[in-house]
Amino acid sequence: MSISYKIVNTLSELNSDWDGFLPQHHHLLIKNLGIVEHAQLNNLQYRYVYAYKNNTLIGIAYFQLFNFNYTHINFKQENCLKSKFVQFILPKNLPLLICGNLFRINQQGFYFANVKNNDLIFDAIDAIKKSFPKKPCGILLKDCIAPITESLLKKFKFNFFSSDVTMEFTNNNWQGFDDYLKALTKKYRKRAVKILDHFSPITIRELDADEIIANQKNIDLLYWNVVNKQTIKLGTINTSYFYNLKTILKDKFEFHALYLDDKMVGFYTYIFYEKQMETHYIGLDYAVNHTHNTYFGLLFLGAKKMIEKGFTTLELGRTAKEAKANIGAAPKQIYNYISIKNRIANMALQLILKRFNSEENDKEINRNPFK
Repeated sequence: MSISYKIVNTLSELNSDWDGFLPQHHHLLIKNLGIVEHAQLNNLQYRYVYAYKNNTLIGIAYFQLFNFNYTHINFKQENCLKSKFVQFILPKNLPLLICGNLFRINQQGFYFANVKNNDLIFDAIDAIKKSFPKKPCGILLKDCIAPITESLLKKFKFNFFSSDVTMEFTNNNWQGFDDYLKALTKKYRKRAVKILDHFSPITIRELDADEIIANQKNIDLLYWNVVNKQTIKLGTINTSYFYNLKTILKDKFEFHALYLDDKMVGFYTYIFYEKQMETHYIGLDYAVNHTHNTYFGLLFLGAKKMIEKGFTTLELGRTAKEAKANIGAAPKQIYNYISIKNRIANMALQLILKRFNSEENDKEINRNPFK
């Protein structure tokens, strides 16, 4: 058996074999990958891999190379000593190779026509590493559909990133949002009503693609308000990314802007799939969030949208797990695997993960607000 790999650097170099090989509506279709590449995001390079067996195409893989550095870690003032230590030991540029999409959840970065060939992704990773002048210090195999066996992980020196979970909200066959509220315990229902009352002065308007671009300044500001509160800024998007989502996904993507006294004070976005929906990126004015419970209002809006459209689940993402547990979401394990080749980089990673776990995963997320 002869296995070979063809590596290209841009979408424009991909030929019709790429889309022709994939199932209909697959997330790795060229038009979907273009959402990210055409947004011209910072610190990213791309690689696209064809896998051949005896000159027959058997698989493809999508990679992003992210140049991670100290500025992508958000240390609070009280951690200034630890911050200086990490800044001292962390290389100025730490190339991190990601198989998959940094900006989407549940989208595996490779596809083989025969799942028995999925193990070849590790050989593809070895092949792609050689295409870079400087080998990546770390590799992230992101959003795998199924867990990888311990024997393979040991063979290729990957570790399961067990602390990575997302929060998922399940539709309990509610006929309307009122049914959801009635299903809550008295304590949580009273809390929800109070939040929605505070949120009520805010008006909502859905923006089309042109309106998204026209509001770029406000959108970028509100988005970065949220980003600057995150522990790790592993890749950031821009307004062009939202514009591309709208032009490519059309009615499968919605961008909603929040207004208070005719001023944009937030936004939220949805991506719709066949049976599931996802709350994508958001932006907030935190002063308004404090007075009008904007963030919790957005969580309830997502639940309402899911119920009204009859979706089975609502994907809520990785952050603010405790807040999402309060509305009834539960943690869902994501199958991510990581390999760090650089010893100093591994030390820095352990410090970062320890802080992330202390801030997010140690919070109470296994709550049940329902009767």
